[in-house]
This record gives sequence, C-alpha cells and structure tokens, in this order.
Amino acid sequence: MQPAKSKCPVQFHKVDFCDPKTHDNPYEMYDYFLEHEPLYYDEKNGVWEVFRYDDIVRIERDTEAFISGEGVRPNIPPDPGMIYQDGEQHSKQRALVSSGFTPRQMRKMEDRAREIVVDLVDKMLLKDEVEIVEDLAGALPARLIADMLGIPEKKRPTVLGWINEITQGGCGPDYVTDEVNDAFENFVMHHEEMYQNRIAAGCTGSDLLTIWINAEINGEKLDESQLLFEHVLLNVGGAETTRSAIAGGLQQLSEDPKQYDALYDDPSLIPNAVEEIIRWVCPFVNMYRTAARDVEMYGKVIKEGQQVGLTYPAANRDPRKFKDPHKFNIFRDFSKEARHLSFGLGPHFCLGASLARLEVRLSLEEMTQRVERIRQAPGKELVYVSSSFTRGLKNFPAVLEPR
Repeated sequence: MQPAKSKCPVQFHKVDFCDPKTHDNPYEMYDYFLEHEPLYYDEKNGVWEVFRYDDIVRIERDTEAFISGEGVRPNIPPDPGMIYQDGEQHSKQRALVSSGFTPRQMRKMEDRAREIVVDLVDKMLLKDEVEIVEDLAGALPARLIADMLGIPEKKRPTVLGWINEITQGGCGPDYVTDEVNDAFENFVMHHEEMYQNRIAAGCTGSDLLTIWINAEINGEKLDESQLLFEHVLLNVGGAETTRSAIAGGLQQLSEDPKQYDALYDDPSLIPNAVEEIIRWVCPFVNMYRTAARDVEMYGKVIKEGQQVGLTYPAANRDPRKFKDPHKFNIFRDFSKEARHLSFGLGPHFCLGASLARLEVRLSLEEMTQRVERIRQAPGKELVYVSSSFTRGLKNFPAVLEPR
C-alpha cells in the first residue's frame, strides 16, 4: 500500500522566509502558498507570512490590529524613522518628511532626472556593450538622490556601497553582519558631517537634508535621530526600488520587441507600462506588521506580539486579482484588475512612489526613442540579487542598437 502523499510539496515544508535563497526565483513557491496555505507560520523565525492580495490590503488598512511600531523587518527592533511609527506620531513625522516632496520639489526633480537620463543614455550609446544596471538603472537614482542631498561627487560611490551593505541587514538578525554594522557606523558619521555642515551654514541651502532640518509643523521639528533614519530610508528605498524596476522592466521589454516597439510608436502607453513594470518586478519582497491583539485568519490565530510578513510579489501575481498574472503585459487594464501593491497601501504607502514612477517613465521615454533594440550580451548571464528584503537584477549586460 502506497503511503499517503503530503498535501504540501517537500520543498515548501519548514520554509525559512528570511533566507535570501528562499526568494530566488520564488514564484512556484508563492503560487503554492497563494492557493493552498495563504497564512503560513515560519517556525525558524517565529513569524507569519501572508500572500493573497486581499489579506495584505486588510492588514495594511487595519492599523489598530496590525502596527508598525514594533518593527517592519523580521525580528529587528524599530528605529526612530517614519515607517516605524503609528497613529498621530506617524502622521506628524510623515508630514515633516513630505516637505521635501512637494509638487515644486518634484518639478525640480523631473528636470534634473531628465538631464541625468539623457546623459546616461548618451554615454551608453558610445559603448559596444553596456551594463544596464550600472550604466542606467542604478546610476540614475544614485545620482538623483546624491544631488537631492548635496553629497560631494567623490564621496558618492562610497556612500552607495554603504547603503547596499546596510540593505542586506534588512533580511533579519542573522544577516546583520559585522560588515553591515561597519557600513551603518560609517553612514552615521557621514550623516553627522553633512548635518553639522548645514548647521554651520545657517541651514540656508535648498538640498533635501536642509529642507528636513528646517521643516516645522505646529512648532514640531524632526530631531537628530529621526533625521538620521529618514536619511537612511531615502537612500535604501530610493535606490533599490528604482534600480530594480528600470533594469527588470528593460530586461522584459528586451525579450518582447512588440511591446517595446509599441512604446516607441505610442509614448502615451508608457505610464501604464510603468505600472506593469513595477507590478512585475516588485522590488520589495515584504514588510512586516505586528499584531496588537490576537487575530484569527484561515482558522489560525496570529497571537498578540507576533509579526506578519506581507509578501508583495505574491499578491502582485494573485490570480484572484490579475488576469494571466505571470504574463508581462504593458497593455494590462488596471481599471478592470487591481492596482499593484509594490508601494504598499494605506498610511504607510511609499512616500517616494511618485519619484520612482518618474524615474522609470523617463528611462522608458529616452530608451525607446533612441534605442531600437536591447539585446542581452552574447555569452553573458543575468544575475539577480539574492535577498529576502529587496530583489532585482544585479547585472544586465546588453548590446544596444541605436535608432
């Protein structure tokens, strides 16, 4: 007599969701959990994971039952930054931080971002082979953020290296290495130097850090620790999201000339393509919330104090919300389907979403109008960042055919 088959495939038993390798090419796994186990307890890390679109929406919106103040990364304590706050404190702090993202500031950013994109594409078209991540997708947000903050040119590569290292620590306590701690300490000293320079200059500049130092609402200002962690968040969120979206989007379009050519023939399609790229790539693997009371879901109980991981890439391919969810389709009609969750939802919706969309849009506009075809470089392999926090292409070697 044959033994009864397990309901769960062996590879999805005792999954460690903090292990970066768990999220290497993860969509077969996500599909399994979407259909068969939409609420999963990760025994290794003592956290829950949810996958379905509607469940993530419910948790994001229920800010009384699920809070951010106990930490948004798995088993990592909160810091004074905006994303770790709840209720009135979050609203106040977000309002102060958003002073650097006014419509006027965004117009200035668009002008500067277009200059950067044009310059980067100019340089790429002079090369026989390019590295899309390094030459465009990573360079654009790095330069734009550095400009926004007024980071000296010579120091920019070093700061970016620190941010890349710090980001790896977001996978969980086991991944907060000596290198991560050293990078954070170096960034703290860098921040302090910038802060003291602004104070000595009378805070009269127009850079983002100065705007934050001067920001005041009803007599309240960001304190020094809040400034530090908003500074870190801007670098992590701004660099990772845009880099992954631009590189991943261009890689998909390089494999589908019809969709790529459609953007050249009709640039009005580009804003919708931006949304599909961000849905498809979904740079952030997850954010976590903590149950403020016992909550029952699917016959299981998330106990007060336990964390729940919101697995955004799974939700972005939930077949209950998206037609042919594993198909990359710039013509997708989001008015008849759901909006992607790559930027989160509710009070903690990503403050930099407009900036990320802007950078992806400008990259598509410039590339489609000036480059006839993007081809993966012969004999070269694509490599992805292995992470349980942020995912995307690490490199994309390509050959460009100019128009």
